[in-house]
Amino acid sequence: MDIPEIITTERFILQRPVVSMELAREIHTAVMASLKNLEQWLPWAKPTYTLDDEVKYLTENCDKGWKEKTNFAYIIRTKSDGRFLGVIDFIKIDEKNKSTEIGFWLQDNAVGNGYMVEAVLGLEKAAFAAGCERVEIENDARNIRSVNVAKRAGYHLDGIMRHLKWSDYDNMFIDINVWSKLKNEQ
Repeated sequence: MDIPEIITTERFILQRPVVSMELAREIHTAVMASLKNLEQWLPWAKPTYTLDDEVKYLTENCDKGWKEKTNFAYIIRTKSDGRFLGVIDFIKIDEKNKSTEIGFWLQDNAVGNGYMVEAVLGLEKAAFAAGCERVEIENDARNIRSVNVAKRAGYHLDGIMRHLKWSDYDNMFIDINVWSKLKNEQ
């Protein structure tokens, strides 16, 4: 996929992260401030998550993913003041089948304003423009906020994968929703 490093929406700039200690601190601070709401849904979001973990994520996941074209992460910032809101990314890129999955999270003080729906729509537009036929969102079936993002962005619930993943947080198997949008549905 030939994906732009910067995507703009009405209110946001989605940009490829540039590895720096400043950005690592900014993201780490947001994760820690929102940990109570993130840790149930994101396996990496734990009280033991360190600044070094964030630097490692930026270098070994984000930067490496862009260089190898295996995943494309974006920092979500407001256009008005450049405030950091969260991260959204293309994961599980499948060139042969022209599909990708979108993953995302927002810090607590940005939730409830339609921000993630707008970011998802901006990212999917770039995916379809790059030749994707299908964009997917997967989420824990109990994660109502993530479910609402998929619904509000116009995704179709393809199905529920029962007991697909183990949750260390809940110490149980969890059901995963699989949502999709096709190029002709945008």
